[in-house]
Amino acid sequence: MSEPEKVNGDLSSLLLDYPYSFPYANQEKDIRLIPPIEVINELLESGGDSGGMSPGCTWNGMSISEEEYEKLIQELLKFDYEFNKGRNPYAPKKLILDEELNKKFPKKEDWERQQILKYVGVHEFIEFYDEYEPSLFFKSENYGTIEIFGTAGGPRYFGRLNSNKDIKSLICERVKIINRIDMIHEWIEYDDRFDKIEWYKAEEKLSVSDSWGRQPKILEAYISDNSFISFKTDFKELKPIARNNI
Repeated sequence: MSEPEKVNGDLSSLLLDYPYSFPYANQEKDIRLIPPIEVINELLESGGDSGGMSPGCTWNGMSISEEEYEKLIQELLKFDYEFNKGRNPYAPKKLILDEELNKKFPKKEDWERQQILKYVGVHEFIEFYDEYEPSLFFKSENYGTIEIFGTAGGPRYFGRLNSNKDIKSLICERVKIINRIDMIHEWIEYDDRFDKIEWYKAEEKLSVSDSWGRQPKILEAYISDNSFISFKTDFKELKPIARNNI
């Protein structure tokens, strides 16, 4: 909320000053992971972000070589939080390197997903991770994809169904505006696409593909006459594999 401060320093200090450089290995202990070089370079090339109302920092976009990356790893692993916390206030208390994870999943999207599965676990708000558009299934037939606009609390989502099939076969009965649909209207009341639309209760034999290779059942769904959809999944949390060992 104030003017940025210009800072001179080396590469490790730059990454330590950017609050989003290192994903969590253990959030409670503030232990974070050093990503592979491709992930680091994608971040460096982006030039950072001001953070809006949160802390952030920006720089001129760049990339580093394998040799520079190896040097960076050594500097980060030696980072002394207690000694440097006044100089790098957003630095994690500890950084670790998962060489197996980095070697097996060097690409950013793959690495981030595997880092979540291994160290963070999957909660309901990342059932559909990033910009993933789930496929909707009626029985075993694929009815298209859902562009998700947001969540209305719990594992309940709303969006638009993109399908070239006749979606009337998915509809059971016309319904009045109900509490859950009211939540959608209230959440995006500025959007005139939601004015004067009819809602229908959908068939019970629906499921979706999530971002983690699963196909959870849809417990309750409503579809509008212009393909908007509100649905609740039978979400099951995925516990992290390695966090408790750190």
